[in-house]
Amino acid sequence: MPFTFANPLGFWALLGIPAIILIHFLQQKSTVVHISTLFLLDHLQHQSVKGNQFDRLRSSIPLWLQLLAILLLTWILVQPRWMKANAIQRIAIVLDSSASMETFRDNLYKELNTELRRLASSVSHTEYVVVDSHLSKQPVFNGTSRAQLIQALETWKPLSTAHDFTPALRIARSLVGAEGTLIMVSDHLIEDLAYDAQLLAIGQPTPNVGFAGVRMITRDDGQMLWKVLVRNYSDQQQKRSWFLHTDAQKSSPRPIELAPSQTRSLQGAFPDDSDSFTLRIENDAFALDDQMPLIRPEKKQVTLAPKLTPEIQPLLQPVLESLDQTSPPAPEQIADLFIAVYKPLDPAPLDKGHGIVFLDRSILPANYLQGQIYAEHHPLLENLNWQGLLARSSAGLPLLDTDTPLLWQHDRTLIFLRPDDRGTKLIFNFDLASSNAAHLPAFVVTIHRFVESVRRKKIAPSQLNFEITQVIDLAFDQSDNAPPLTLSTTINQETLSQDIPDRAARLRAPEQPGFFAISQGDTGSPLVSGAAHFADTREADLQQAASRNDLNKSETDLIDQYTEQDAQWQMWILILCACLLTSWYFVTRPTTLNAT
Repeated sequence: MPFTFANPLGFWALLGIPAIILIHFLQQKSTVVHISTLFLLDHLQHQSVKGNQFDRLRSSIPLWLQLLAILLLTWILVQPRWMKANAIQRIAIVLDSSASMETFRDNLYKELNTELRRLASSVSHTEYVVVDSHLSKQPVFNGTSRAQLIQALETWKPLSTAHDFTPALRIARSLVGAEGTLIMVSDHLIEDLAYDAQLLAIGQPTPNVGFAGVRMITRDDGQMLWKVLVRNYSDQQQKRSWFLHTDAQKSSPRPIELAPSQTRSLQGAFPDDSDSFTLRIENDAFALDDQMPLIRPEKKQVTLAPKLTPEIQPLLQPVLESLDQTSPPAPEQIADLFIAVYKPLDPAPLDKGHGIVFLDRSILPANYLQGQIYAEHHPLLENLNWQGLLARSSAGLPLLDTDTPLLWQHDRTLIFLRPDDRGTKLIFNFDLASSNAAHLPAFVVTIHRFVESVRRKKIAPSQLNFEITQVIDLAFDQSDNAPPLTLSTTINQETLSQDIPDRAARLRAPEQPGFFAISQGDTGSPLVSGAAHFADTREADLQQAASRNDLNKSETDLIDQYTEQDAQWQMWILILCACLLTSWYFVTRPTTLNAT
């Protein structure tokens, strides 16, 4: 039956063997004994007469008893333990999927392989399960081969932002049970891990310089400018070179020098002959932030059809001019959004579709609405202050069961949403001309938010910049017979196209920096053309990376759990004592000489 040793340090007791042999090589100084006969001279001639010195080793009972005692003592000290029958060790490994882990991939292979080999040596059979801490993917590995586990790690890609590890630890603990071993592998220190997990930290402080953010600026003449930040994530001065790369050309490298923890900005204009390009900085240990793919942003165009009265036109004209990417519809084209006026004294059916409706009444009472103004928790009114609104008490549109109230004062609904089978209308249910709404920032922001919601719902091409794995709010045909969505990614000048299997799932930008496009069927232009860049400064800062191994303290627990101790240890102690007593007897007994 396989066995192991709970205390390998006990083998140091074997050093007693050469010590015993050395002692027996030394011969004691002979003593003079007067005898009356000479037949004992043959026996006495071999004894030393010069005192203690090295001589030939002689076999004796004390020698063999003392050697046996050393072996028994060693056997007792090393604490041999036999494997239990059908003992199975289960080990669950949660891999920190934060992007910074990619920097220490070599350390991951080395440290994890070493520790798993050590843990597996205590048990005859071990089962492994490896899960990603983000829980967005299938388990990385599930099996009994340590070599296959290490090989499976080569396809694992840590690209997530900072997140909570507790859900992954909870699932991993449920997979191995209360007696299994749970290991959390990360590149930084984590205190007080849940579910009795043990930390294996494999990181080390590493300098890094990379892009930390981007902003697009449109000048008054319409020219688009880009402005990116470059940050030094170290306590030492760093020097790098950067350049701009398009499909047609590459600029000459330019140096940039950053003081410790300094952030500098780079700025330039979009190339005239290209709508996309990539900024690159000299590679270092953390590669994700060494490139910044950018595309000229172009929102979906929203067509507006305003039908306003002379009283309301001057109030809304500044608001309409502040809306981005809007234009009037082409002839015989249905507008994406209409803006109309409703007159309570001359009611008429409202048009269907997306629209913004304002109330207009020529004859108004002198009194204003009284009471506290309340706003609903809704994205259109989030963090907006409507408390300064002054509106007259006039007739308005009656509220339907399908309407969604957004703002009301006492028992009067001031703003609400009304849906139909073609869209949603935002209705301001008070007389705009006699109110102060046009002077309130909340009024302008609410209109902007509603127009943007209409833009998001429109199925049309757009060009946008995203962070990697950012959610894409994409409008597309979701009917039963609609063609599937296709994702095309271009990373490091390699293009890959694949169908998106579940159209109902939340679409996200690619996990690595690069250009991508999402299209549906043969519509010509993609629904969205995007550039994904890395912008998580917490993951790019490797100064807090550290190493620590909490698994050493578990080896004794594993031995106790999966092995059983030597049942004969008490007998070995008795035999050891008997050997020592017998050896002592033979060494100390008096020597007698019989002569005739």
